[in-house]
Amino acid sequence: MTNPNDLESFQFKKNDTVSLRQFVYQEIREAIIKGHLEPGARLREVEISKQMNVSRGPIREAIRILEQEGLVISHPYRETVVVDLSEEEVIHLLVPTRRNFELFAAQKAASVLTADDFAFLDNIILNMQEASDQDDLDRLSNLDLKFHERIVEQCVSPAMFRIWNSISGKLHARFLIQGYSHSSLQTVVEEHREMLQLIRSGDKERIEQHLQTHIK
Repeated sequence: MTNPNDLESFQFKKNDTVSLRQFVYQEIREAIIKGHLEPGARLREVEISKQMNVSRGPIREAIRILEQEGLVISHPYRETVVVDLSEEEVIHLLVPTRRNFELFAAQKAASVLTADDFAFLDNIILNMQEASDQDDLDRLSNLDLKFHERIVEQCVSPAMFRIWNSISGKLHARFLIQGYSHSSLQTVVEEHREMLQLIRSGDKERIEQHLQTHIK
């Protein structure tokens, strides 16, 4: 069955300005985030190459980056498709696993994070506020990911961080595709501001309560 949002019904632009890899990456990513290519839509290198008038090399590079971000998945010897996670998988597998990782990391953070780490996280909050004020979902979502990434990376082993990164990437992709409601952008900022205060306090019980409420 043909997906109505496959490349038959969506046309990529040709590039006149930025580097080929960056152009291809930005165009495909934007098409996914804005819903022009829905979950399950197929990305055919040959068609994208024709539409953008570029070779397949930059397309493969862009798809590799998008796969790392969790926005697409490439099946061996088959097509690349926009990621499509079932609600059941998200609720029962990905979210609880992410919550356990971040609870472990956040409860250790007060004794592990340095002054530079806290300065970095403070700056993330400031930038999140700016993104919320500008109603910039894409930027806010990326800052959200960087906030948690810094905490987890500093507080777990490299092997565990790679596992968390894979899980969080898929959930991040889901948020980018589905979006927060516009009314909730400021709430996202406040939740992260509260989380940082709790980490500074080292209150493990309240950190757990916060994560149970806000990671879902």
